[in-house]
Amino acid sequence: MSFFRFIIFLLGVFIVIFLLAFLLPSKVTVSKSVEINASHDAVKKEIVNIDEWKKWYPAFKDETVTVLKNQAGKEVLSSVTLKDKQGKTILLNLADTSNNKISINVESASSTKVRYVFLLIPKQNNQIQLTWDVNIDLGWYPWKRIEGIFFDKFSGSQYESALGDLKTAAEN
Repeated sequence: MSFFRFIIFLLGVFIVIFLLAFLLPSKVTVSKSVEINASHDAVKKEIVNIDEWKKWYPAFKDETVTVLKNQAGKEVLSSVTLKDKQGKTILLNLADTSNNKISINVESASSTKVRYVFLLIPKQNNQIQLTWDVNIDLGWYPWKRIEGIFFDKFSGSQYESALGDLKTAAEN
């Protein structure tokens, strides 16, 4: 009888956690920022020109990843596909470069939708404050929503490192 109660207890805990997960947001944004001592055009060139990403974006630096350029489309200014040795692919589509905002849609086999938004804010003395917002749509899955709580802890340092490399590339 006590084993049966234990199973009912575990089932109850699981159901409570499952229901509480629906109270968590389905969209998460990780935001990282850096000040760059370079012109607006120099910083924008590093982001808009996908060929420049090999200087600062981690996946482009990885020797095991193949970078394939795609045809630009109706709503895509430029596009590349990243393919690793296991056959996983990530599609990066440059969608918008208006004013001080650059938007890039990231598509992969996972159901998670990601959009990179780079905001270039002019400062004094030829400085730019670059903010990288990583907008993640986690969908309705409760386990993805729970994962979203920890997203900054898992990948935040990678974005900071990439921004540091982008700063170095733009300033040189």
